[in-house]
Amino acid sequence: MDFFFQWLDELKILINQYFWLTPLIGIFLPFLEAIFPILPLAIIISFNLTVLGTGIEGKILTIVLSTTGSFLGMFLIYMIIRLTLADYFVRKVRKYQYGSAFIDAIQERSTGFILVLLSNPFLPSSILNYGLSLAKINIKKYVLLTIISRMIIVLFMVFLGSVFSLQENPINVLWMMVVYFMILVIWIFYLRSRKHKKGSFFEDKK
Repeated sequence: MDFFFQWLDELKILINQYFWLTPLIGIFLPFLEAIFPILPLAIIISFNLTVLGTGIEGKILTIVLSTTGSFLGMFLIYMIIRLTLADYFVRKVRKYQYGSAFIDAIQERSTGFILVLLSNPFLPSSILNYGLSLAKINIKKYVLLTIISRMIIVLFMVFLGSVFSLQENPINVLWMMVVYFMILVIWIFYLRSRKHKKGSFFEDKK
């Protein structure tokens, strides 16, 4: 991780010299995190906030660029797996009880259930993305779920997580969890209220 932080410092110097690179780097970093989940998304969003500004315009740009980059990275992995080794991996995963149960849960549950999973900032989104790549989910549904969930997580980190001060104030992680679970409860009640309404995005499809 020391190398990663040194790299970010070098990127800041590069941005100071060539400011037009800022939006490209703002997209590229979340893109890398979606491919290499070992990279810390919170630190990347904090970096984007630092170079784009912590004012309202900077926050909006951070949300747009970070969401775009994260979605593009996840979509790339999704398409590569679907177009190449999906069938092979499905056969391998289904040999294991929990792997088979995970794929069945994704395929048989409602759109709202999948969205709640993907929108959880405390779950490994990359692993969930691999699961979606192996499950039989059409591209349109995948794109909607991924874009919405990425935006929710980025919004959460920018406005509620105080990601720019997590290292100095670790207690903020606890506040993130409290606020997240409050939002989750409200979201679940919302899904239940919309479940039986015809034409709802969250309507269960038979």
